Order: sequence, then structure tokens, then C-alpha cells
Amino acid sequence: MFGLRSSPFVFSAVLLASSLLSSAARAAGDDPDADYDRLDGRGPSGKKVDVIEWQGNLEIHVYPGGSTRGLALRIDDRDPKKRVMVIGYRFDTNPRELLVRRNILSIPLEPGFKVFRDPRSGREYDKFVVTHSRPASPLAAYALEPGPSQLYPDGHPALAAGKDDAPSSRRPASQDVESGLDPETGSVRFRNW
Repeated sequence: MFGLRSSPFVFSAVLLASSLLSSAARAAGDDPDADYDRLDGRGPSGKKVDVIEWQGNLEIHVYPGGSTRGLALRIDDRDPKKRVMVIGYRFDTNPRELLVRRNILSIPLEPGFKVFRDPRSGREYDKFVVTHSRPASPLAAYALEPGPSQLYPDGHPALAAGKDDAPSSRRPASQDVESGLDPETGSVRFRNW
């Protein structure tokens, strides 16, 4: 019935139907991960995050601009074939909570990297550049929080199985003060270089 020419159409139709069914299930409350913030702008934080790799650098964009209160980075290289950047985000909506997310690395980023913030990115988004070299453009050095104490997001099966470093990303306020965070806002300052 379907020839070779109609295969892309059939494949596209199947993908569209699958996407619509998934969206409908989430809207109907059938999504088991409905409370998981995918950082797509529609979750509880209201934040959208893009993580981009380019020329051996990692760039993190957080929308809207001015909403990032802290950033923590750690490379998970337990599996050398599948290295992952573990990123902890603190947002203005809940600055005491560290949201941990994982991003597979396909670039040769190693420990000892530097992080810069682009103050020119303005109100649209917060722009962070993770690199081993000093960027040519006028970026400000950014002081990271200590690396995330856990390697997986809250609710991940690896946490329940005890395969992670720590049970939770929600640290008590006393540790926030000791780590240099402002206990009222949860923010970490960045300095000009």
C-alpha cells in the first residue's frame, strides 16, 4: 500500500501522533514525571535552559535573563565512553534549591575548566561559557558554587539505588553560608577579569 516515496510521510505522521499523544497524556495527568522540571520554560521554575557545545567549549543559556542565582558544575567521568557534565542550577524562583541536571559531553572538556559570564547577553538570557582558554570577547570570570554533591537529578532511580555521592541536592542553610552563598538570595557573585 505504501511505497518508498510515502515512507517519510508515514514516519513524520507517526512522530507527530506520538508527540500529540505524549502531550495529551501529560495534560491529562497521566505523566509519571509531571512534577519533573525539564527546564523547558513550562516547569515549576518557569526557566528554559539551552546547553550548547561549540569548538571545545560549553555554553549555557538560561532564560529569562537575570534569573540565575548560582551555578555548580562537575564532570562525571566514571564511564570514559559516556562523560557527562553535571550542572546544578539555582534560580530566583527558589534560590535555596539546587536543580541538578546531566548533559552528555561530546567535547574534550576536562576538570580545571574556567567559567565566564557574558554581561552583554542582557535581559533575554544569562549566558555562561565553560572553557579551557580565555575567551577573546569581554567576558566576566564567574565564581562557581562547589560542584554538585549528587550526580543525578532528584527522583532519579540511581539515587534510590544508592549509586550517587549524596542523597539530596537540598542542602541546609548552614552549608549555604559556609560555601559563600548569600543565605537570603542564594546568589554567588561574579567578578570582572
